[in-house]
Amino acid sequence: MVSLVDGDLQSSENLKLTAPIPVTLHPASVYLSGLSEGSRRTIRYSLNTIASLLTNGDCDADTLDWSMLRYQHTAAVRVALKM
Repeated sequence: MVSLVDGDLQSSENLKLTAPIPVTLHPASVYLSGLSEGSRRTIRYSLNTIASLLTNGDCDADTLDWSMLRYQHTAAVRVALKM
């Protein structure tokens, strides 16, 4: 799997949640809760893949601090997924 953690992006430590967020406030959980069961599985897999790419496997959709993502993160994910 391609890792996006390098000198140009924040370290994976900066993208990890420092404290648990209630499931009713967690961005990924709130988004997933509005999807059908089949879509939920597919999108959770995608969110886990993105979180793993951004943190070199240290985070998943539930442990990534989505609020810390910036344009450069999303641009890097797009490039990695096109490879």
